[in-house]
Amino acid sequence: MSHLWQIFTDAAKHGRSLSLPMQEGQPEFTLAEILERAERSAADVVERIGPPRRLGVLMNNGEPWVRSALMAFRLDAAVVPLPLPVGFVGADAYTAHLRRIADSAELDAILVDDSLGPAIARRVASSLPDTAFLDMTEPGSGQPAGQAAGRAPEPPALAEADSTLAVIQYTSGSTSAPKGVTLTHANVAAGLAAVTGGLGFTDEDCFGVWIPMFHDMGLFTVLSSLARGNSVCLWRPRDFVRRPMVWLDSFAKSTATVMAAPNFCYDLLVAAVRQDPPAELDLSKWRVACNGAEPVQRRTLEAFQEAFAPYGFRAATMEPVYGMAEATLIVSAAELSGRWRALSVDRDRLQVGDEVRPLPDGADGARPVVSCGRAAPGLSLRISEPGRVGEVQLSGPAVTGGYLNLPAEQQPFTADGWLRTGDLGFLHDDELYLVGRVKDMITVRGQNFYAEDVEEIVRTTLAAERSGGGVLRSAAIPWTAGDSGDAGDADGGEVERMVVLWETAPGDQEAAGLSRLAADQVRQQLGLDEVSVVPVPTAAIPHTTSGKVQRHGALGLYRSLADDATKG
Repeated sequence: MSHLWQIFTDAAKHGRSLSLPMQEGQPEFTLAEILERAERSAADVVERIGPPRRLGVLMNNGEPWVRSALMAFRLDAAVVPLPLPVGFVGADAYTAHLRRIADSAELDAILVDDSLGPAIARRVASSLPDTAFLDMTEPGSGQPAGQAAGRAPEPPALAEADSTLAVIQYTSGSTSAPKGVTLTHANVAAGLAAVTGGLGFTDEDCFGVWIPMFHDMGLFTVLSSLARGNSVCLWRPRDFVRRPMVWLDSFAKSTATVMAAPNFCYDLLVAAVRQDPPAELDLSKWRVACNGAEPVQRRTLEAFQEAFAPYGFRAATMEPVYGMAEATLIVSAAELSGRWRALSVDRDRLQVGDEVRPLPDGADGARPVVSCGRAAPGLSLRISEPGRVGEVQLSGPAVTGGYLNLPAEQQPFTADGWLRTGDLGFLHDDELYLVGRVKDMITVRGQNFYAEDVEEIVRTTLAAERSGGGVLRSAAIPWTAGDSGDAGDADGGEVERMVVLWETAPGDQEAAGLSRLAADQVRQQLGLDEVSVVPVPTAAIPHTTSGKVQRHGALGLYRSLADDATKG
């Protein structure tokens, strides 16, 4: 039995709760109470629009989001998480993105609550005039005509659950046409079990989640904990981003023992604690700190342990993980039996088909790479080039059957049915080490460079030198001189270059000098002479909800800057 409604109904017998620690006046809800409210919401939705097939969810973290997901499962409708405006450059770009998703998914309605600001709500509604918007702030009466009070129509036969779509998770990458990852009830059921199984959940564990629920890391961590019968502490993303140390204190005082976040969030906490060390903070009950959704950096793991060890944080708590929506989140996780592991390898031997060459830490050309552990329960992974660097490929019941509406020849599968992730890595002692993405390789004068390598050198250099602290976001992009008025070479031809954008406050007097210093470090460490490092305003670089830079969007940003400079 893999129908999600039945799984959550069974889990409700444990009596665990969903709490909202920093939302004043909000009560705790047991899972049984949320399911009862979801029944009432389901009846109301059916009364208003008939039995739905696909429902978009556009709201901030909270009980209405969780209830809306469970309600959709109750009705055998697919949940389509919709992003909030954070990370988009301008309102027009945001509404255009929502329109593309709504058209692709053929949404029957978009579910909203009062967490979406009135101005944003009006703009979104006006951009989608043919789409119904249903307010889910409260569950409603649950008494539609022709139905017993408090009950929705009977769900379709559970025997069909394995092939029924439960979630369509749209990628938040750089393409203009986002792809919808299709996940059935069977996929999600297997994925939720893999999350808690891979993290070794106990009955006492509680997931603390601030990542937005429209992101796969937020959605599936919440659902995995509830599906196992464990509690969840749910914060809103702004609780963390605006005041990271206030949030950390709230986390420490809550019942949460497990948390998952991208690497940049741990950087943000390190910067915050160094700026304002708390007098009291007890992190001793923090059991698992998952670090994933973007490349895990050894320097971050070391800095976090150094900064928070005085407050009871243990080295074994930090757990590098690898996951993606296409696998219903978790793919692999490091063991919690000891300190995380990392290797230093020759950065010039990390192309597809290369045999990895270990180097001593700190050696010239050495690149530290963190282990993301072994495959999660039920998942199998392999490298396309056995024993060498190659593409990571996946198989298992939690893995998607494909992207919505894409023809077979464009689906990301090998001839024998394994999912092609687009991520590059290698296996060492049966553990996975990731080194980059196929599409993020930048070629300059015939030589390949990983964008992540260049970005990390720039961030590390600036963090060590600038007086205002570290740099959280940079973006390496290819550029051909001659575009937008740039000068070509002496013969009038085009010159291939790499440009690295980094964010800093407007009026930063150190920016020009620091940019030159960072460019020098890239030249010295990578032998890349054709490189420019360019400061841009804070929050200018487009990024996904997990903090990953959108390099296609960054290229557009730089092109507009170059155009403005030419016109000026």
